[in-house]
Amino acid sequence: MPEPNPRVLSVSAATAIIKDRLEDLPRMTVEGEVSNLRPPNASGHLYFTLGDDRAKLNVTFFAMRQRAQGDVPRFGNGSKLRVTGSIALYPPHGSYQLNALRVDLADGAGELLLRFEALRRRLLAEGLCDPARKRRLPRLPRRVAIVTAPTGAAIRDILNILARRYPDLHILVAPCRVQGPEAAEEIARAIETLNAHFGPDSPEPVDAMIVGRGGGSLEDLWPFNEERVARAVAASRIPVISAVGHEPDVAITDFVADLRAPTPSAAAELLCGCKEDFRRALADAKDRLIKALRVAYAAARAELRRHEAASLLRDPLRCLEIRAQALDALDARLAHAADRAQARARQTLADRALRLERLRADALPRAERALTHAAARLDYALRRALDARLASAATRAARLDALNPYAVLARGYALVADAHGRLLLSPDQAAPGDPLTLRLAQGTLRARAE
Repeated sequence: MPEPNPRVLSVSAATAIIKDRLEDLPRMTVEGEVSNLRPPNASGHLYFTLGDDRAKLNVTFFAMRQRAQGDVPRFGNGSKLRVTGSIALYPPHGSYQLNALRVDLADGAGELLLRFEALRRRLLAEGLCDPARKRRLPRLPRRVAIVTAPTGAAIRDILNILARRYPDLHILVAPCRVQGPEAAEEIARAIETLNAHFGPDSPEPVDAMIVGRGGGSLEDLWPFNEERVARAVAASRIPVISAVGHEPDVAITDFVADLRAPTPSAAAELLCGCKEDFRRALADAKDRLIKALRVAYAAARAELRRHEAASLLRDPLRCLEIRAQALDALDARLAHAADRAQARARQTLADRALRLERLRADALPRAERALTHAAARLDYALRRALDARLASAATRAARLDALNPYAVLARGYALVADAHGRLLLSPDQAAPGDPLTLRLAQGTLRARAE
């Protein structure tokens, strides 16, 4: 039976009771996969969700707890963590959370993160993420398509922005589910259908398409990480803008699409410029063109008037007369200049002839005197050289005479030789009766040894 007069509590009082009960729970260690990780705020606090296939738990990791731990591992969406902390209630939101005291990586990275990295590397190796494949979006698209859920916040934001920036734009919506096990197939099929009916070869082609959805956890955004969707985006002949989640969220479609937008709203702004901006730009260009044409017209008209006022048009014969008179003056100046030049040349020739005659009259006596002086010097040099050579010859002759053995014979000596012509130096070299030859200064004598 219910209490007959239950006590009525305010929301804050009820929340305080719940808060007391929750904070009485013992400290616990929870293991799960990270999703919905937000960048650190100005204070450095971290907020993320820890979950498994059946439940999720919000986690707050305050900056002072991070400093106390010291060796906080790096992690991201899809990482598998083991978080130790206590349950607390945040009264303004009426939600409970796990206030982390320590965060450690679990035995391995999250399964979703591993699948994400494996697919990204495979697509990168195939060249589907190559920047050279990216196509530029048209500056003024006439028809665009949107692949997203028909009732989500993303489609409302995109349509509102496009309607405000370019009201006349033709928009096609390809509705599909963006969450759940069948979402990937529907997203890929919508992309392929648009290419089949509104590709570049169709009569009414779509210039670009937005593929994406609003924010959510890693599990919510997972259809855009499926290989089926990634290959449909890569094969699209229509340029694709990937707009999945919020700024920190990254999807596989971001790598293979022609352009990544941080949010669906940003995709709409990137896709189409503001119509009023184009109108103002066109108006400014028109004003500049008109001003330039007016300036050019005024300059041309002034030039025409200057030519109209020219004497050539007023009296052509007078212009010819002036030119003829100027020609006569130039002819007279030319004749006068030629006469002056001829006179100067003649005078120069006469001056040089006179100088040559003077040089000839002065140079011949000097040359004769120089020749006579040179001949005298040569004769003196030859005599000196001849005397020196004669003296040297006499000295050498005297030396030769002193060394001549026949010069000794002139002093009364004789050379004695046997019958064979050998000179005898001792009497023992000849026997009695041997014929001898005596060489004197003037002739020879025959003798016999005794």
